[in-house]
Amino acid sequence: MKKWDEAYQLERFAKTEEEFDAYYEEELKSDVERLEAERRKAIGLTKKQAMKLLPAVVVLLLSYFFWPFIIGYLFFGILFICTFLFKDIERNRRELEKKIKEELVTDIVKFINRRFTYSRRRYVPQEDFINSNIFDIDPNRYSGDDFIKGSVGSSVEGNPSGNRQPKTELMFSEVKAFHVVPFKDREGKKKQRIRPLFKGLFFVADFNKDFEGLTIVTPQNDRTVAKKQKKNSKGRLEEVELEDIDFMDTFDVRTTDQITARYILTPNFMNRLLSFTTRDRTKEIPKPASFKEASRIAMNARYSPQLNFVNPPYFSFKDGKMYFLLPTEKEHFTFSIYLPLTKEVMKGYFHDINIALELVDELNLNLRIWNKE
Repeated sequence: MKKWDEAYQLERFAKTEEEFDAYYEEELKSDVERLEAERRKAIGLTKKQAMKLLPAVVVLLLSYFFWPFIIGYLFFGILFICTFLFKDIERNRRELEKKIKEELVTDIVKFINRRFTYSRRRYVPQEDFINSNIFDIDPNRYSGDDFIKGSVGSSVEGNPSGNRQPKTELMFSEVKAFHVVPFKDREGKKKQRIRPLFKGLFFVADFNKDFEGLTIVTPQNDRTVAKKQKKNSKGRLEEVELEDIDFMDTFDVRTTDQITARYILTPNFMNRLLSFTTRDRTKEIPKPASFKEASRIAMNARYSPQLNFVNPPYFSFKDGKMYFLLPTEKEHFTFSIYLPLTKEVMKGYFHDINIALELVDELNLNLRIWNKE
């Protein structure tokens, strides 16, 4: 049954943890347990191959004390042996990772929204990142994965008002953006200066109002953001002073059109954006009872189901679209063969995908004042 926002008579798209828990028990659990059995089998092979390598490692250690002149040969010999012993292990790891993404992550995506499609090797195009006009320089090294695209809205089922809600198109993925400058050192050797621009989740969505021009909302006093439009763009970015003090304490706002900025950033919208940005998504970490448990907690931190904001996010609004950059500094939808597949890992995947729909719900991207259709 569809959920509706009583205040705005809009469909709520994000799923709850309770809904995910029920879905996991009914649909996902058996698949997770099957792939976990495959992971354990792969770990058993890893241990078996490692035992074969043990005698060579003992000889290497002895040679350090008694035959140091052959230690180099032994070391490279062991590396050569490793390429054969662990070749099957690496192949198993890649195959298992592929199964997890193509089966489990795809299933979770469909559970969250059947209109979404998932492509593990694709990502939001670099052109969209540049078009967001957030940073003062464009990336020339750009990559990503885990691309999700789809739409929400355009439904009357269960709507108390009986009105059809216009569709909102959106896409998002994990991306990494850098600007690399080659140079030569004093000795003439070629080197690179690598400036990280962004690492996290990048969203592109239809906004709820038609407008032209550019408005960017960035963390307060961030020196990496653009102070002017890119080349071949019209208009000059000017600072905007808004009435919401809390919002202005958190963000800098620049625009090519003061009227457009205020048209987009209404008091209600600013309040919702600030609420979404500052929402506490952290969960208290239990105190470990032993060193082994502390190690397990540390290793599983990368799979935490709570998606924390490392820094305030970036927003830009350009020609009827909203760009949202969430810097998480986290590898999303990743898999380690050395960590068990659990419900908590799956819940981490769920949270990373569900945040897109939380954004739609919180900011009311479907609440169109000037209908685009």
